[in-house]
Amino acid sequence: MTIVGVSGSPILNGNTDRIVKALLEQSGREHIFVNLSTLRYDPCRGCAYLCASTNMCPIDDDLQPFYEPLLKSDAIVLGTSVNGGNITAWMYSFLSRLWCFRHVTRLLQNKPMLLVACGLFRRSKYRLLPKFVERVGSDNILGYIYHQTNIPPCFTCGMGKTCRIGGLWEMLGRDEERLKNWSLQEKMFKRWENSPETVAQVAEYAEMLKKLAG
Repeated sequence: MTIVGVSGSPILNGNTDRIVKALLEQSGREHIFVNLSTLRYDPCRGCAYLCASTNMCPIDDDLQPFYEPLLKSDAIVLGTSVNGGNITAWMYSFLSRLWCFRHVTRLLQNKPMLLVACGLFRRSKYRLLPKFVERVGSDNILGYIYHQTNIPPCFTCGMGKTCRIGGLWEMLGRDEERLKNWSLQEKMFKRWENSPETVAQVAEYAEMLKKLAG
């Protein structure tokens, strides 16, 4: 049996993707990985009359090949970057499509799930977790990894030093002098592989995934 890893980050091979992949690879289990931003699919259309009796979504798009592996998997690893304090639209739409598994019988109710999130602020860990847990539809959450990146979009948007709304302004404590003297440096980017806390968590949960009964 496999472990399915799903990333809802639009940054291909970014921290979120790499954490999910590392968990899969270090578990030593057969696995499937997908980044949702590479797929074309719709959110749930609410057509319950088509899926209630079958527990299967009839929408024919790029999510179709993943329904059976999700149901048959030993565990599911879900990863998202933080977008406006919430999970990404890709992850939200993906989870909405799992509604087909919640008719008559909650097919994913006892499915072991591990949640991963990467965001700029430490506070996002506590704001995002309840929203993430609420959406996944499982009563068997193995745990939660949050990696603080220190990477606001302001590094690349071009307006970072003039904007008084974005993440960089917040990260610098809304301090005009700090913003004036701020300059982009490579050392500011926090890769999860260089964070002892995150590395330890990945190893711990990978071991947990390894021991799941197949």
